Amino acid sequence: MKRKFNHFYLSLLGGALLTLGACSKNDDPEPLPPTPEEIGIYVLNEGANMNSGLGFLSLSTTQYTDEVYPGGIGKGANDIAIYGTKLYVAVTDENKLLVLDAASRSELETINISFPRSILSYRGKIYVTSQGENKLVAVDTSNYSVNSVSVGRSPEQLTAISGKIYVANSGWREASNGGDYDDRISVVNASSLTVENSITVAENIQTIAADTTQNVLYVNAAPTYSSQPVKPSKLYVVNTANNQITPMNFGAEDIAVVPETKQAYMISRNYNNSEKATCLLMNLTNQTVQNFGNDANMENPYSIRFLLSAGGLLLIGDAKSDYTSKGKFHIYTLYQNGSSQFGGSFNAGVSPKAFAFNINEKK
Repeated sequence: MKRKFNHFYLSLLGGALLTLGACSKNDDPEPLPPTPEEIGIYVLNEGANMNSGLGFLSLSTTQYTDEVYPGGIGKGANDIAIYGTKLYVAVTDENKLLVLDAASRSELETINISFPRSILSYRGKIYVTSQGENKLVAVDTSNYSVNSVSVGRSPEQLTAISGKIYVANSGWREASNGGDYDDRISVVNASSLTVENSITVAENIQTIAADTTQNVLYVNAAPTYSSQPVKPSKLYVVNTANNQITPMNFGAEDIAVVPETKQAYMISRNYNNSEKATCLLMNLTNQTVQNFGNDANMENPYSIRFLLSAGGLLLIGDAKSDYTSKGKFHIYTLYQNGSSQFGGSFNAGVSPKAFAFNINEKK
């Protein structure tokens, strides 16, 4: 496992190594400095019984630590993101956005947000969906000032294209209490923080990802258990130029779009009528799909994230089927030609949910 990881880490340094070699006046290459222990991958573990944790995989030691934030981050954490030198953690059931120093993990600020759900870093701000107030919250990363705008009901994931933020509104909280699901994407102007319009897609849309090169959204509607008949999970392709919507014949509970290679990696629980979670690779040019990740021997793919800041890494969280035992996560290196290389599997906490790559060193 360490051999695989070291190979994958060297691939991250490939561009830097080539640059160093070209600029060196010495025929004998100088040894690389040791990697600081704080450089690595944060893993947000959803946890059992609402006890979430923040894990970390150090690139210098290739060792994973299950809890690196003293005292734990709280109940029901759902997303993380690094912007600049700060790590942001949406702790849904604690009604807070936790701001940590990404290198030292010391707490910098706690921002009160009602049921914060998903995070997007975009153009100098952190955007968070608030399910408690049905709002999109914009946080200034320099002074933590907060502005917000009302969107749809039970907003979930969000993404951005060309200055517009697209928010998937599910309405699942309202539906679970006898109300209706939401079926709209709210289109928010990032500069003015105003809702420009909405796009009607399907009930209970929760997952959204953008192909920024084609101005296309990939949006998934989760199953509608609170309505009859129950509608299965279903993926939709939305052209933002004309709001044309194309349904697919399967669902995708989590999506990682890689515009650079015109590919998307997905987790589906009903592909080919299967009830088992499956990883898929989609060609974004023609929407053809094939299975992915067989070499990782995954038990229950649960989350997926593409980290461009890490040099092009794909991380897949693998939860145990009982969602109470500790899981794993799997790493792939993605290349410009569309190929991928398996980098290894690593232990994680219970239900690894989200990932972020840290390059910040301790001061």
